Amino acid sequence: MMQGLRTVVFPVRDLDESKAFYEALLGCAPYFDEPFYVGFSVDGYELGLLPDEDACSTNGARAYWGVADLETTLHRAVELGATVLSSPEDVGGGIRLASVVDPSGNRLGLIHNPAFRAEVGAQSAAAVEPLASPIVRTAQVAWPVASVWKLWTVSEGMQSWLTLANIELRMGGPFELLFDHSQPPGRQGSEGCRVLSFIPNRMLSFTWNAPPHLSTRGQRTWVVLELADHGSSTAVTLTHTGWPEGALATGDWPATYAYFERAWSGVLHALTRHCSEVEPLG
Repeated sequence: MMQGLRTVVFPVRDLDESKAFYEALLGCAPYFDEPFYVGFSVDGYELGLLPDEDACSTNGARAYWGVADLETTLHRAVELGATVLSSPEDVGGGIRLASVVDPSGNRLGLIHNPAFRAEVGAQSAAAVEPLASPIVRTAQVAWPVASVWKLWTVSEGMQSWLTLANIELRMGGPFELLFDHSQPPGRQGSEGCRVLSFIPNRMLSFTWNAPPHLSTRGQRTWVVLELADHGSSTAVTLTHTGWPEGALATGDWPATYAYFERAWSGVLHALTRHCSEVEPLG
């Protein structure tokens, strides 16, 4: 059973320009703001901006309709004559997407999002379960392991696919990713985070902080990156852990946990895309 509109995503050629436009139009700042995605909460719905150099009218806005059971609804749509455009995909936080082309050629998006409930005539209050379990994200990238390692452990490598960085691969060395240069120093990204341990071409761990708008920023969690050599490709596993036991039911911890459930999915998507479009580092 379809439950109503949840999210509309606009592919945009210039993310900064589009973000400024919608901030002015909507009268609010985005609740999620990263180089790979910007999301606005609009009276219980989400308006998203997705960087896409090929954005044009033929692949424009993507509307996703809420469903309780993604597979059942997708199967029913196909039974009725739709064609699958994208199979079910987990994008983090229990959120799963799929899309079909209806018999008339229109794109129809389906979304199951347990943490986002739209209510008619009132702004919804999205609830996040107070879980302390690690956030785990995986990806298979089309580069050999030694080249992927450099993307994460060398400042220039990180800059080539994600953002400016200050990384020194040594115990206690800085692991600082600077996402927002419009902010003053100390509020641009992961300033103050440090390398905890590493095994070359296999494992890297580092401390991590929350974005500046959350009160949990002063408390550190940590991230473990594991790489598995598959010859010409690499299996990547990212685990964000160190969540304080029981604290996710209080303060800004639920929002922090939800933020990184989505953010790490976007980071690995950016990594996968980069490695599919660019030749491996030497």
